[in-house]
Amino acid sequence: MIISIAMSPRKKDLEEEPIEPEVLGPSEEEIAPPHKISDRPAAGNVQAADSTAVVPVTALQQYLAEVRLHPYLSKEEELRLFHEYKVQGNRDAAVKLIMANLRVSISIAAEYLHTGADHMDLIQEGNVGLMHAIKKFDPSKNVRFYAYAAWWSRAYILRYLLNNYRLVKVGTTQDQRKLFYNLKKEKAKLEREGFAP
Repeated sequence: MIISIAMSPRKKDLEEEPIEPEVLGPSEEEIAPPHKISDRPAAGNVQAADSTAVVPVTALQQYLAEVRLHPYLSKEEELRLFHEYKVQGNRDAAVKLIMANLRVSISIAAEYLHTGADHMDLIQEGNVGLMHAIKKFDPSKNVRFYAYAAWWSRAYILRYLLNNYRLVKVGTTQDQRKLFYNLKKEKAKLEREGFAP
């Protein structure tokens, strides 16, 4: 039986072969017209206020800056946008409502930074809660959307923390109930027999 092993070419073999120039198509300058270079710094960088130096920006800082661009909504605007979303099916109205209330999930996520979870992950889960809140919101209850959305945002953040607290998930709610029920039963049995647990 003969076994052949494919080997990569040796460095010496590669050096001996002449390299032929490839025929290239038109250059990028010929295809696209030249455009003016912006005075703004590249994304991910910000020009420092007191100098001409460019300071790197994290994704979180950039996200927070973009959230600040969305104005707060008055109660009347909120109700109008929600009416457009529910009655007319205008998804842009829902997006405006969510974008104006992103600060809610940011502030709630900040409350859970001590858990060691990534700040952006917490904010994203809070944003998912905002999206869920807009589906369930009832303006006839005379409550502002941000107050209602705060509960959903917090619920999604807490669910994220509970699901990702350990590498290995330890039991579900039903399993935990069985365990504690049996634990109470065994404790009562020991007490009846005269043993103090």
